[in-house]
Amino acid sequence: MNILPKNANTLNTDNMKKAKLILACAVAMSMTSCANETPTNDPSLKPEPGKTRNLLLEAGYTQEQIDAKLNETFYNLFEGPNKIYFEVEDSLAYISDIKNHDVRTEGMSYGLMIMVQWDKQEMFNKLWRWTKKYMQHQGGNRDAYFAWSCKITGEQNSPGSASDGELYFITSLLLASNQWGNDGEFNYLAEAQRILNAM
Repeated sequence: MNILPKNANTLNTDNMKKAKLILACAVAMSMTSCANETPTNDPSLKPEPGKTRNLLLEAGYTQEQIDAKLNETFYNLFEGPNKIYFEVEDSLAYISDIKNHDVRTEGMSYGLMIMVQWDKQEMFNKLWRWTKKYMQHQGGNRDAYFAWSCKITGEQNSPGSASDGELYFITSLLLASNQWGNDGEFNYLAEAQRILNAM
């Protein structure tokens, strides 16, 4: 069962944004909508307090089926022939809005969120380096904010901000801080705090 077309160029902008933002949710919705049974009331499948529910397990899918679909979707978006993730300059990467042939804060911030959830720190850092180098304003009235759209070469199309990008940058950086700590190349917590202070 495919939730995305084989050719990413056929996706419209809204679908691209949704695919980037809710990778796991899209998989969950597509699999759940195809389930032949309603979620179970089996108490053995209910999580312990403080644990996240796995609605796909409750809908009757095996963990192997769930993992296979998630891995397939991650591969299609970030590694396959129709990917939206591109590495450049040895240590940078961007996520392209394929239809518009540009890079947007929504896609970059959603990509960062996905990399935290998949424990892909190296890919996260490559995206964050590109974001800081080309999108984040360093000084002036817009200090710490982001240009919402850039060419894939990094040249800004528009210096203005889109608030959803800023909010997801902050959230992904806070999650990265919790996941990987702040003693490496980036102090993720300080990066998030800088944006919050500006806002």
